[in-house]
Amino acid sequence: MFASEPYAAPGTPLPGVVASGCAFLPAVAHAAAWPPPSSSTSQFVLGQNHPNPYVDETAIPFALAHPADVRLTLLDPLGRRVAVVIRNGLAAGEHSIALNLRGAGLPAGDYAYQLRVTNQHGEYHQRKTMTAR
Repeated sequence: MFASEPYAAPGTPLPGVVASGCAFLPAVAHAAAWPPPSSSTSQFVLGQNHPNPYVDETAIPFALAHPADVRLTLLDPLGRRVAVVIRNGLAAGEHSIALNLRGAGLPAGDYAYQLRVTNQHGEYHQRKTMTAR
């Protein structure tokens, strides 16, 4: 990993990087293979925040296939965690989490958001990006 790449906790894939053994391969060449079958896509769907780009407030929609606990983590461009929202005991179905970056004192810029879902079948996650103006 190069110093300019974002940091991710062990076991957490970096956005745009697919590891295969010890080699890092271009994500474009493997886009159809990620995420792997029976992963998070069968457990939940993470939508794109809206509006995007946004000023002040945005909503992050997601749908759960099963009851679950969720953790939404907001990462800055360097991959540092800048905010976490936890919602436990959510029912299966559609949900949304509202974020107000200005209210949290965060500057305009690009951010990644990752939703981690823990349910009776395991722990799953997906990551997307958004832009605050």
